[in-house]
Amino acid sequence: MPDAKADPGQDEEGPRTLQIDLQTSFGRIKGNLAVPPGSVRLSELAWNSMAIDEKLVGMAVASEARQGRQVSCTKGCGACCRQAVPLSPAEAFMIADVVASFPPERKQETLRRFAAAKEGLQARGFGDRSLGGTASEGEILDLGLDYFRLGIPCPFLEDESCSIHPSRPSACREYLVTSPASNCSEPGVKPIQGVPTAGSLTEALSKLSALVLGGEPRVIPMTLALEWAMENRDAGRERYDAAMLMAALVDFLGSPDAKNKPGPGNQTGSVAPEADPAAPEAGQAT
Repeated sequence: MPDAKADPGQDEEGPRTLQIDLQTSFGRIKGNLAVPPGSVRLSELAWNSMAIDEKLVGMAVASEARQGRQVSCTKGCGACCRQAVPLSPAEAFMIADVVASFPPERKQETLRRFAAAKEGLQARGFGDRSLGGTASEGEILDLGLDYFRLGIPCPFLEDESCSIHPSRPSACREYLVTSPASNCSEPGVKPIQGVPTAGSLTEALSKLSALVLGGEPRVIPMTLALEWAMENRDAGRERYDAAMLMAALVDFLGSPDAKNKPGPGNQTGSVAPEADPAAPEAGQAT
């Protein structure tokens, strides 16, 4: 997308909407998506795309309910917050923005937690483990289980609940279960029934990030997000045409390789993003 990069001086134009018609295995999302005026950073695009993810997740939850299965996740069951949460590069920048918006005392405590998490990974030799693009599902599962067994909590976990719940990334929004919540504390031992969604925003944002930054699609573990955002802070400050990026993102979500699960249901109408709680320059958190 060579013409997606925008001049920061274009931000004075008025609000825009993008008409979307996304056919998923759970039904259709059709309506007007509010798009920020002018240009945006990747972190801002990620935040504004969470409205689409809420629609996708909502459709999946409704499908489960029609089949007599209810989501068992609740405040205080934080076992999933000890998993290796994958972030797209755009969401790593978004998380850096969130931390940068914290009051000084909370920001310092959060940075301390991120540093402790990284130290814990390195001390156990986990930092040297990686998987290539050809890794099997079994290898990925084994790596995830080994990470969970380390017991390293997400830096945002407080009282077994997410302290940035409204600003959480797409992987966290999409991770829901209908099996007993207590089972999540023993993955690989007790059965865990997840809620499949009709598409992964994490994957779509990773592909979009690769499109504008170059290279192959990738994900960054939550515990390394701030470090990565700082190392790539110049890229995080670049601005791109918001409407073009959002249109490309919707295309990626509707691509044939998006994950699917058959199910009925339709969502139509407006798809409005929430207000961005903070938008400092990416990488300021560290």
